[in-house]
Amino acid sequence: MNKINIFNEIVEILNNDYAGYSAKKHLNQPEKYHITNEMTDEEFVKTVQSYLLDFNDGHLYFNKSDAATTNRGFKVRRYENSLYVTEVTKDSRFKLGDKIIKIDDLTINEFANKHLKLLEDHIHERQYWNVGLQNADKILLVRDNDELIFHLKNYEWESYIPTFTFKQIDAKTTYLKIESFADAEPIQKLLQEHSLEITQSSNLIIDVRINHGGNDTFYFPLLDYIFDKNISFQDLFEDDETMYTNYTKRNCDLWLEELKEYLKQNLDESTERLIQEEIKMVEKNYDKGMTLVPEDTDHMICGKNKPKNIYVLSDVFCGSSGETFVSNVKKSSKVTVVGRPTMGIMDYFNVITVHFDNYEFDYSISKMHEKYHYNQTGVVPDIYIPWTPEQIEHDLDLQYVLNLINK
Repeated sequence: MNKINIFNEIVEILNNDYAGYSAKKHLNQPEKYHITNEMTDEEFVKTVQSYLLDFNDGHLYFNKSDAATTNRGFKVRRYENSLYVTEVTKDSRFKLGDKIIKIDDLTINEFANKHLKLLEDHIHERQYWNVGLQNADKILLVRDNDELIFHLKNYEWESYIPTFTFKQIDAKTTYLKIESFADAEPIQKLLQEHSLEITQSSNLIIDVRINHGGNDTFYFPLLDYIFDKNISFQDLFEDDETMYTNYTKRNCDLWLEELKEYLKQNLDESTERLIQEEIKMVEKNYDKGMTLVPEDTDHMICGKNKPKNIYVLSDVFCGSSGETFVSNVKKSSKVTVVGRPTMGIMDYFNVITVHFDNYEFDYSISKMHEKYHYNQTGVVPDIYIPWTPEQIEHDLDLQYVLNLINK
């Protein structure tokens, strides 16, 4: 399939199948982008991705499936007019806390203004600088009062393995770190192995500061610990807190494929039943187009009195289903969310993938009622703690929560 035809089909999907086709119509300007069959794969992916960035929707994504995705071998975060190395993955020339003050002879602010579209936000701690650095050649950094110049290198991404961790912090406080809701089994296993410790503690800290999302259904077992009474999941929502799904033929076929893939996982009976219900819903509305979908999930949350207090740690690296988790648990009187707002990509959700030979295009088929959109802000925490370079050495969010508990 040639590049012009692929681009034209993506435009067609965004005009008809994408959940935001109507609301984002004024941003959909394919005529601004020139596609040729002769352009390189890299040029093609960058051009299409630039077109998608116009929609301000983090669930729109295009890539070459058989290409090795590269990164710079380290990760950074912005504070004021500098970048700080927060993680070193491959490039051992860098050290935690290195302070980057110039990129390609531009100040951080100048580089940000030039590449703001890639960074996707004006707010410093929400900018995607690990993406921005892909468009840089050299950096000037400060280490131990010395200024050093480095030319950047590329490294292949390694497969990401999410972390699922339990810790007993002390006799009255337990801690869960959950970096994904893409698989049900790790969460089920974590709760099966540590249910007793959790229910015997007064405080539970759930860390989703890094969470790459997945399927909302897979975090349902956590809700029993988070709410203090029995309540139906659908009763957590206001009457007008509704969602819509664009049940076009293409969307139904692809979404059914996704749901049937979920059923191949090792699921508990309740989770499997919920996915089967979703399959029936798709089959019922097949090829009906944009349709109001009332929240009728009949999952019953079996609330527990203990832990008495739930603290959820959030950050901009918590996206997709991680965000709906934060949003929904805020409806419990036991919960306090601490940290920074989430990523902000859940106005449009239920992501499916179209395969064009060796290219892949992701887009959403469902959307929330506009009254409940929060892509511009993310889900806002109850207690905001700004990110500073001190976080590299000291977990200020966790320490804040522990201080609250000790009071």
